[in-house]
Amino acid sequence: MADARLSRSELHRIAELKWRGVPPGMPAELAIEFMARLKTGSTIRKLTSGMKEFGPALVSYERFKKHCELHPEWGAEAWTVSKENGRVGKGSYLRILTHCKRGHPLADARMRITKQGWRIRRCLVCRDEARNACEPLPPEKLRQVKAMLLARRSIADITGKWLRGKKRPVICNSTYFYNARKADPEFDQFVREHTGESHARAQTLRWSIERAKKITAVRREEANDYLSIRALIPAHIADPDEIVSCIIEDILTGALQRSDVHQRVRWFVSEREKQFPTKYRKFGDSLLLSLDEALFDDGSGTRGDTVSRGLWD
Repeated sequence: MADARLSRSELHRIAELKWRGVPPGMPAELAIEFMARLKTGSTIRKLTSGMKEFGPALVSYERFKKHCELHPEWGAEAWTVSKENGRVGKGSYLRILTHCKRGHPLADARMRITKQGWRIRRCLVCRDEARNACEPLPPEKLRQVKAMLLARRSIADITGKWLRGKKRPVICNSTYFYNARKADPEFDQFVREHTGESHARAQTLRWSIERAKKITAVRREEANDYLSIRALIPAHIADPDEIVSCIIEDILTGALQRSDVHQRVRWFVSEREKQFPTKYRKFGDSLLLSLDEALFDDGSGTRGDTVSRGLWD
């Protein structure tokens, strides 16, 4: 009877008797042992939970917390050591594995990072077996795939490849699809008959997309011509839009290449000034003067009244 398994109530009774009359917290000897186990790689959870995989608890979690309140420095050190042990031990079970769940060695396993950021080892033997597992498609899925091929849908539509940044629904993945073709010669012949022109259609679609991209780039560049040309014109020009319109007109008619605009801007500016001279344009040594300017402050006579010779004489 001494070796009989004790019930839960009996275990609680033994624990209650063990700690009856003990002051709050942990005795000094127990605290030293607790810290020693932490420094050898254990954690607070393992020492206080009493779970079957960790063995009997050294002390209850409530007494441990109370001991931390009574001895803050000891508690801070215990938590620091426990967290570090937990960080180091996290995932240790997977790191020390030497064989996968099917018994294949993981010595040559390939490391892979999942979309969630997890680093995992992938058994190459299992991967090759999955790739080479030639099984025909189920009847329902086979009918669905044949219907899509009869509707001139591409294999990429069936296998769910990405298209212009969008994920298409997967009918069956590419590995399963090609293995099914190996396992079923009749299905393979059906696929060959209905995808014979797929390469030509794909190339047509590809080059139509390329042409659309080039046309869009040209139109976008033309739309930006105004701002790029406007930036080349000096800021003191009174009406720069007239010069910009002249340059764009020559570009559209082919009289001026877009690459030569930077060198020809000065010529356009000078031609504009010849047609509409400013007050800084000189005839001889004098500045331009307005003919409507009054000669005297107390009279109505203008400078044009004194002109004795026609402008075109």
